Amino acid sequence: MRHMQMVCVFLLALMVMTGCKGPYAPIAHKPGTEPMQHSQRIVILDRNVRNALLYVNSVQKRLPGGQILVQANFQNRFPNDDIWADVKVEFLDEHNMLLDQTEWMSIHFPAWQVTMVQGSSISPRPVKHTMLLRNLRTRDGNIQGTWGTVFEMPWFQSVVPN
Repeated sequence: MRHMQMVCVFLLALMVMTGCKGPYAPIAHKPGTEPMQHSQRIVILDRNVRNALLYVNSVQKRLPGGQILVQANFQNRFPNDDIWADVKVEFLDEHNMLLDQTEWMSIHFPAWQVTMVQGSSISPRPVKHTMLLRNLRTRDGNIQGTWGTVFEMPWFQSVVPN
């Protein structure tokens, strides 16, 4: 009887261990390549942000005190829905070490409009920035299933010849 109880406990523990997920190890990048935050100035952390906001342009300027001012324009690709996204700007030194960062800001992107997002460093020491975007949502909640979506272009009408 004791042997049977030990086997049952072992099988139960085995089932629990194989059914649990995590903790997860960090994703290693390939040797010789830089992490995306070191090579890209704008990094989209969620797939649905990439599909809903169209990057228009951006600029990095030095202010008179030496701080970096970052301004980026994004267009909401949804013609009928306002969306919000969390945006954060990280400021890096020449060795890609984080020196300064803004708080996560919830930015409103009106339907089909271009909206400027900006952030500035406190210190004059940073030499570059990375803007991070995540957590896209509408007034009703999170946007689901935008991956692979074909977006409507309201001012464009295609004419198919007969």
